[in-house]
Amino acid sequence: MTKNVRLSDLKPHIIFWAIFITYEIVFIYCLVNRLSSLGDYVGSYFLNIGLFYFNAHFVFEWAINEKRRNYFLLILLIILEIIAYLIVKRGLYYIYDIFKIPISPPYTTIKAFFLQSVWRGVYFTLLSIGYWFALSTLKSRKKISDLENIQLRNELQNQVLEKSLLSAENAYLKSQINPHFLLNTLNFLYNSIAKFSEKTADSILLLSDIMRYALTSTDADGKVRLDQEIDNIESFLKLNQARFNQRLCIDYETDGDTYGLRIIPLVLITFVENVFKYADLLNSASPAKISIQIVGNTLIFSTYNLKRKSVQFDSHGIGIENVKSRLDNYYQYELIIDDNESDYKLMLKVNL
Repeated sequence: MTKNVRLSDLKPHIIFWAIFITYEIVFIYCLVNRLSSLGDYVGSYFLNIGLFYFNAHFVFEWAINEKRRNYFLLILLIILEIIAYLIVKRGLYYIYDIFKIPISPPYTTIKAFFLQSVWRGVYFTLLSIGYWFALSTLKSRKKISDLENIQLRNELQNQVLEKSLLSAENAYLKSQINPHFLLNTLNFLYNSIAKFSEKTADSILLLSDIMRYALTSTDADGKVRLDQEIDNIESFLKLNQARFNQRLCIDYETDGDTYGLRIIPLVLITFVENVFKYADLLNSASPAKISIQIVGNTLIFSTYNLKRKSVQFDSHGIGIENVKSRLDNYYQYELIIDDNESDYKLMLKVNL
């Protein structure tokens, strides 16, 4: 119930009480042609306004809220509240007597004080109940409005997701048509060329294997066997060596047992493609290095290469960021990249 109160929040309350107090004083003066002292007005209205807010913000909020609706407790608290009001008001009048502050009309009997004070307490309590109902109505309407806004945002998000899903499904269907056609064409070319050039036919077969792996359906968990991912890398390396007549300077090594290990597909190949895109692969004195090590369930993948001076390196990182996003969804991993003007090092350590 504790809130930070701003001056702008208090302004309507100050205006209301200024009008209300002015109205009461003028109305009573018109009836009896009599005014009380300033001290009496200040003390009495301070007490009455305090009762008003205490009833609305403490008594009702405590007895009637989202967690409970205890009307018996509410009635009991209101009775105790009125009793406390009478006690405080009697103490206030006792202070008036000490400091000789006049009140109008003066009370000659306890009964007159009791009847007038009870009526005044009940009066401000009823005003407070109306105020509480108004606040509750506004809160309920705001909550309904917020829920409607949330529901509207969710519906808009669902529409966007449905459109994205439809686009993805269309793209997937297209990818199913064109690559299958390409694979069939590659198989046809392989069979046609094998009798004339075994080397060219092997290259076509490697390309077919790479394309087939890219189209391989993953299991329900979105992963494939680690040995399949490694085989795809090796096919990629062999195909590129064939393109450049075995002149590429690449040290490639694997170590460890891949049995039972699985990985999301086409992750490691992104790092390998970066090597081919930016590395100086004709430098026999400092060949590019690609290493795959498996220690238990941990995969340690690393690359190192000198950079070609004729290549701009601003494109580094786009594919890497995509890989990071995919890895974030599946693994706890460590990715260290050392990228400078002359060379590029990468190390990925992931627990499969």
